[in-house]
Amino acid sequence: MNPLLAVILGTLAHPQAPTGKPATRPPAPVSEVRVGNVQFDANGWPIVADTPPRTDTPPRTLPSAPHVEPAPPAAEPNVATASGPRAAVPALASGMELGSPLLEVFSFVRSPGAFKALGGQTIWWRITIFGAQGEKIGVRELTHTADCAFAERDRVEYEDQRIYGRSGATVFAEKQGMPWPTLAAAAGHELSLFGLHLRLPWCFGDGIGYAVIARGVVERPGERLARIVLERRPPAALEVVGPEIDPPARDRFELLYEPSTGTPREFVHRFASSGQSRRVLLEDWRDVEGVRMPHRRVYVDETLRQTTTLEILRVERASVTDRDFRLH
Repeated sequence: MNPLLAVILGTLAHPQAPTGKPATRPPAPVSEVRVGNVQFDANGWPIVADTPPRTDTPPRTLPSAPHVEPAPPAAEPNVATASGPRAAVPALASGMELGSPLLEVFSFVRSPGAFKALGGQTIWWRITIFGAQGEKIGVRELTHTADCAFAERDRVEYEDQRIYGRSGATVFAEKQGMPWPTLAAAAGHELSLFGLHLRLPWCFGDGIGYAVIARGVVERPGERLARIVLERRPPAALEVVGPEIDPPARDRFELLYEPSTGTPREFVHRFASSGQSRRVLLEDWRDVEGVRMPHRRVYVDETLRQTTTLEILRVERASVTDRDFRLH
């Protein structure tokens, strides 16, 4: 055993005699010793005038420990500024979960299951672009074929013989019957936009793909609208446990609806690829095979001036397969 540790534990204060041998009597105390003008007692302590002799054992000299400042108490996390809610605060219900605010919207437009039952559909869109004075500066039409049973099966054909298509993460672009790889990036963005408009708001019923992160109320002239804020969840392979130091930008959406009827009135989208928010008014709701779909979508700026209008001219059922959304 380490001698210093033995002294601390007291094992050397009274050593035991070896087994089978009588204990040796401790030696007689050493008489007082004088060195110069200083007198020491039997234990080695100096004898000071008017001070009784010390009888305890002289302490050993131990190395001094480094001085450490006490750590300040941990600060209580601020709920308003923390990166995530406390465990005691339940997360908002998303998708079709009980308590999700989207259930009020689906009561008007019908359920996501009813939309998926539409299957293959062909939609004829008209896009009108307006100038600063409200004048029309451009009009074009396109044909959009989609499989409503899937989240990402779309094919868009333009008047200039461009064709864009996607099936899941696979995107292709062709022009005049020839593959056109340089258009693939633009094709991906446009397919995402038209696919979102067609599947709005039924796509948000997927609680795995989208999460409700906030809800509230928005005041409009003469009325009050309910507001739902949603965010696209990252793929399961990219999910991170705990707060992220530098979280990547994600697609974010806002849906405003009449609380009394569940009718969607406005939609705001901000794609991570652009980082720009766009506000859309949802108008002219019509029934399409049992579901209600807005046939007029008006993009407006901060002054409510219309900048672009998307109109559904016609919707017809179509027979589709996965091959229709891939490069032939």
